[in-house]
Amino acid sequence: MTAQRDRRSVLVKIVTTGMGLVTAGLAALAGYASSPTGGGGGKRWRRAASIFDLPASQPLTAVLTERHADGWYETRQQSVVFIDRDRQGYRAFSAVCQHLGCRVKWDEGVQQYLCPCHGGIYDRDGNVVAGPPPRGLVKLNVRVNPQTSDVEVEL
Repeated sequence: MTAQRDRRSVLVKIVTTGMGLVTAGLAALAGYASSPTGGGGGKRWRRAASIFDLPASQPLTAVLTERHADGWYETRQQSVVFIDRDRQGYRAFSAVCQHLGCRVKWDEGVQQYLCPCHGGIYDRDGNVVAGPPPRGLVKLNVRVNPQTSDVEVEL
């Protein structure tokens, strides 16, 4: 009778351990399936313009569109940037006003970036000249691809 009881207790331990492992595996699978995708979280270099397209007298406005796919749901996100020549080569600024996130525009007549929402004004270097913005336009990393002569921006 004790041998039968010992076998039964061993069988109960094996079944209990097996069920625990199956439950843990299912919980890990459910957590993995329900978490947001990790791809695309980092910054990437994106083509903004050719160096031959850049005018000397004003910044070039570039609209960069990026596709985001999460399973079957797909969206496109647009980022507007300004590409400009400077003394060292090229520079790029985000077109997002640092006050409340409106999109600024370059005004050729006054040679400044103007925010249409609350009157923020930035100079050509992206510094605040007037209005409520607490800081200048976000400067983006920029490089020239030597193979294609394209100006690339890190987003």
